[in-house]
Amino acid sequence: MSAVEQRAPLPGDAPAVAEVVIACERSLYGETTYAPADLAAEWESLDLERDALVLVENGRIGAYGTLDDRGELWRSDGFVHPGKRGLGLGRQLVSALESIAVSRGARRVQNGVAEPDDAGHRLLAALGYRPVRVFRELRIELLTAPEPPRWPPGVSPGDFDAERDAVAFHAAQEAAFADHWEFRPRTFERWRELHIESGGFDPSLWRVVRSGGEIVGGTICEAGRYGGGWIAIVFTRRDRRGQGLGRALLHDAFATFWEQGETSVGLSVDAENATGAFQLYESAGMRPVLGWVMHEKSVR
Repeated sequence: MSAVEQRAPLPGDAPAVAEVVIACERSLYGETTYAPADLAAEWESLDLERDALVLVENGRIGAYGTLDDRGELWRSDGFVHPGKRGLGLGRQLVSALESIAVSRGARRVQNGVAEPDDAGHRLLAALGYRPVRVFRELRIELLTAPEPPRWPPGVSPGDFDAERDAVAFHAAQEAAFADHWEFRPRTFERWRELHIESGGFDPSLWRVVRSGGEIVGGTICEAGRYGGGWIAIVFTRRDRRGQGLGRALLHDAFATFWEQGETSVGLSVDAENATGAFQLYESAGMRPVLGWVMHEKSVR
């Protein structure tokens, strides 16, 4: 095999990197909704020089990976073009990302691999990783107008206003997710950068639900992501769970996208979520379209 160049991706690499992800998903699932626009949106919140890597073999990008600093835990994701498999790029990519994370203070590294990627699972096992969690993308194809939301008594759904609601919305979201697996607090500044200052910000796709003047639930949705409408965040305050608020928020998001002419709506979820989120989404008609297994390794 020829020498492999290892470097940070450049903005001009975007088409080639997107092709790696698209080809990888097609080889594993037979189809994919991933598009260059999805990569562009992901790169908005990514420091390419610091937290991304490409492997270039014979002048072509054959592998792509990213890192996410979560304190002592770092997460990495990697993709190898199916035409470049069997050349050792996967092993090199995983090892390189792991080394970078360790050099920056990681004590644990998690690596996500698509469920059907048997070779990927074997590679991570050989490198000392073990599976710890399963995540899935669920999607619904709306053939008719969705059922309108049935809001539980005592709550008032409303529109999101960034100047008025951002601080309280962020605080409510953080509190709602505090008991989720591997929860990492996010500062208001970083949250605002990811959701409000991003190119995909559209307040008409957000929902704020209040009770007694306090925010008890909400959604953050984006148009044109991963093949359709995307529910990036849906949450209910812990003392409001089990009252139908989550289902109402879900149906509200479906209705909002339907009104805009979008009939395919998706989200990602921890398949082992203790709050029953996965079961709720399935009962609302959403079905898994792809999944990935999170593997972990202690690197102390």
